[in-house]
Amino acid sequence: MSTLERLKNTKDLSGLATILGFTPKGVSYVLYKLSPPDKYRTFTIPKKNGGVRIINAPEPHLALIQSRLAEHLYECVAEIQRENPRYWLASYGFQKRKTIVGNAAAHTRRRYVFNVDIEDFFGSINFGRVRGFFIHDKAFKLDPAVATVIAQIACHENTLPQGSPCSPIISNLIGNILDVRILALARDARCTYTRYADDLTFSTNLKVFPEEIALDTGAGRWIEGEKLRKEIEGTGFKLNPTKTRMRLRQSRQSVTGLVVNAKPNISQNYYRLVRAMCNLLFQTGEYHREVAGNIEVLSNLNPLEGMLSYIYFLKARRDRAHRVNRFSAKEGEFKVPHAPVELYRKFLFYKHFVSPSKPFIVTEGISDIIYLKCAIRSLAKSFQSLVKEEDGKIKQQVNFLRPTITTRDVLNIGHGAAGQATLIAQYSNNLKKYAHRPMRYPVIVLCDNDGGPKTVFKNAEKKCNVPISTKTTDPFYYLGDNLYLVKVPEGEDLHPREIEELFKAELLAHKIGGKPFNPKKEHGDESAYGKVKFAEEVVRPNASTIDFSGFSELLSRIDQCVTHYSTVLAASQTVLAPASAGAN
Repeated sequence: MSTLERLKNTKDLSGLATILGFTPKGVSYVLYKLSPPDKYRTFTIPKKNGGVRIINAPEPHLALIQSRLAEHLYECVAEIQRENPRYWLASYGFQKRKTIVGNAAAHTRRRYVFNVDIEDFFGSINFGRVRGFFIHDKAFKLDPAVATVIAQIACHENTLPQGSPCSPIISNLIGNILDVRILALARDARCTYTRYADDLTFSTNLKVFPEEIALDTGAGRWIEGEKLRKEIEGTGFKLNPTKTRMRLRQSRQSVTGLVVNAKPNISQNYYRLVRAMCNLLFQTGEYHREVAGNIEVLSNLNPLEGMLSYIYFLKARRDRAHRVNRFSAKEGEFKVPHAPVELYRKFLFYKHFVSPSKPFIVTEGISDIIYLKCAIRSLAKSFQSLVKEEDGKIKQQVNFLRPTITTRDVLNIGHGAAGQATLIAQYSNNLKKYAHRPMRYPVIVLCDNDGGPKTVFKNAEKKCNVPISTKTTDPFYYLGDNLYLVKVPEGEDLHPREIEELFKAELLAHKIGGKPFNPKKEHGDESAYGKVKFAEEVVRPNASTIDFSGFSELLSRIDQCVTHYSTVLAASQTVLAPASAGAN
């Protein structure tokens, strides 16, 4: 039975709770026993153009219920779309595989681009509208009791709260009623229409823009057409007149923040602003951001990383095949894909290696990270420098470089030992690019003790002038700056050793579907399963019962790197400290 059918067949809170994976008692307690202050945490964030946005973040138990509800509603939407591919056709917000780029792409190379904005989009959707939608919508038609519980889960103070995991999907479901009506209006007016959350866009190449959508009142001021206003207000929404704007082809046309004269693009000014923020960060460790007319001084890297990731997604990943055309010269669009990649690369190197927030470990692959996280958690009492207890929970005090497409394509650090060798060879030269080099924590390259990291050993030897091979037994190798190399412990007989050999033999003998584990499994070999599956399906699920004592020496080596680097930092600070007034 499909998710939608199960919802339709459900008659009460008990049935809905079961579908969501909770006990009825648990859902009832969260909905009816918790007081409103215990359900939500309210705070504000400044809007870019002034004012504040009120965020109501649900407490963890309610947030989990809302997340499960959102997951099931998205499954329902997927079922509806399989039957009706045009369902949610105009909506680009809050959907997988749909982005602001797709929303903007629908309006490229147009004579007119007209934007309007719905005022208080989430706030316009109250308890009654949510409940009524799930009762009366022809795709759902849920039992009124179930619709009531869904509305109780979703709403706070009679509206959809910004901060709830299920507000986006429910706002889209109700917003689809608006989309259906506006699509019909736009079709008759020969316009393209899309919606991204509360942002509605219309575009056309007609010589005269249709008056049912927008009117020119003179002096370049445009307002919404009467028919458009009535359709919007007829579905329970209201326009924000301060955000109504028309852009003609000869000016810079933008949709959801992207220039669309030729193709979805960022503006040159935006890229220059982000580049200036990065340059200031690399010089001083801080950068400036303007919010609502006020200048903030930040050292938190997350906002800047979001901007760079956004630029990279647009320019490097989506823009490589673009050819310059006659529309590209409009309003100074930024076109060179090489520059954002270089800037993003420099930022990521700064974040991970120049200014890490914790000791930073570079492994050969994702499976090693899973092993180490589980081992640290298991052996926490023995390695308290690698963990910290907060609110009764063990939090690890090390970070890992996850092997992703971004680390490969942007940082130029390939997967496996080859990537580690490249990092070691280029490390010192890359550090010279930054005036601000706090390097408060060590960067530890961790590799197997076999023939695979041969180039890693070779490059590391050049840095520390100490022989390194599968036979050497140093607990760590200091490579200068804040860089270290740690090998998997060699064992008593000094034989080549992979990290998997730190597990007990009986765990390595575990079979999945009758297939044995083979750490050297080649691609296409179906007779065995490999490291990633071993890590994700054997080690992680059984971490609480696995004997990780074989990892003690390896974790001790990591711990020694952290201790050693603290003495390096202390010594450097002593050298740099000014002489005291009483010194001779």
